[in-house]
Amino acid sequence: MKYSFGLLILIWLALSPGLDAQIAQPIASAITVQADFEGGNVEVVQLDQAMQRLRVMPALREGRGWPCWWSMRVDGLKPGTDLTLEVQAQTRPYRDKSILAHTWCQPQHAWISDDEGMTWSPSPRGTLNSDKQMVYNIPVTRSELRIAWGPPFVTTDAEALLQHIADRVADSQRFELSKTRGGRSVNGIRVGQENAPNQVWVNARQHAWEAGGSHVGRGFMEWIISDAPAAQALRANTCIYFIPIMDVDNVALGAGGKDAQPRDHNRDWADDAIYPEVAAAQKMIRSIHERHGLDAYIDLHNPAPKDPVFFFGPFGFAELPDVTRKKYQHCIELAAKNIREPVAVVPEYRFATYVTTEEERGRMSSGWVRNNLGDHGISVTLETGWNNSAMSVAGYGSIGAGLGRSLAEYLSE
Repeated sequence: MKYSFGLLILIWLALSPGLDAQIAQPIASAITVQADFEGGNVEVVQLDQAMQRLRVMPALREGRGWPCWWSMRVDGLKPGTDLTLEVQAQTRPYRDKSILAHTWCQPQHAWISDDEGMTWSPSPRGTLNSDKQMVYNIPVTRSELRIAWGPPFVTTDAEALLQHIADRVADSQRFELSKTRGGRSVNGIRVGQENAPNQVWVNARQHAWEAGGSHVGRGFMEWIISDAPAAQALRANTCIYFIPIMDVDNVALGAGGKDAQPRDHNRDWADDAIYPEVAAAQKMIRSIHERHGLDAYIDLHNPAPKDPVFFFGPFGFAELPDVTRKKYQHCIELAAKNIREPVAVVPEYRFATYVTTEEERGRMSSGWVRNNLGDHGISVTLETGWNNSAMSVAGYGSIGAGLGRSLAEYLSE
């Protein structure tokens, strides 16, 4: 009897016990790294599929500031194992010959989401190796993880927050501050009567990488619209303007924004403002102050890796008129009383002494506002230290709520 070669193979497969089961075993998916979403930013340096070891650095966005923020989606992981993630500094200069120090892109904890960015939790604490790479051992709970420098906050988060506020408070009005140079909307909301006795402006993210500022702003506004008696009393007598993201273009691109070209966003507060959203904010703030007097301007930022939670105060603090100095001093005392969790605020002002010229100080947002307020209101910057696991979404929110309580107490007096 003659058999074809193909038939012989089929007979052999049929008679070979267990071979079909072996053939049916699925081939493991290859690990892939993606950043093609809003706020995504990563450059893969090395990927060892077998060892599930990944080395990355923040991608460089030419002319768009510090390469420190990174955010990515990693697919093809094996649940029940660990991913070894190594993060190094970007090796190319972000401006002229300046290469950013590695510490800016290496938080003590990476932030992980296994539910497509709905919730974020810190990884085990990383370790810095001899090559200045931060190494995180990340437990793999699902085949797809989102991993980022910190809990992200992008325009979809901002839109959800603004709509939540509008739905919660009848006396509120959403508005578009401006379109960016890239054609994106910079949106905000007004809470309270336009002609209220007290007027407040709060904005965040003039430096795109400082996502914690937006989370603090969310906590602030969630307290403002709450049923707390002090919050209700504040809303009855105060008009609050809130912008959750100022540098929308760089947030969308996952760029750092700090020291961007042609001008840093927070150094653009001049008569010749380059960014439309800065010019629009200047126009609105002038109008508010001319009609009612602006009582408080608060700019929300994140500082250097080793910094705590603190306020930048006005330059020449000791030389301020007595009434103005006492007003600022009372504000920091109230902040120290109310901002306690998860990290207490430093109970005295710091000053941005690294800005050495009066011209540049006048182009900083808080400086520009202060120069335009005269002695009427206060203008401060809240810098919320980010480099510890307590600075979760909830942790930032607690700082924001404390800021709200401080403001309510200050204005009630």
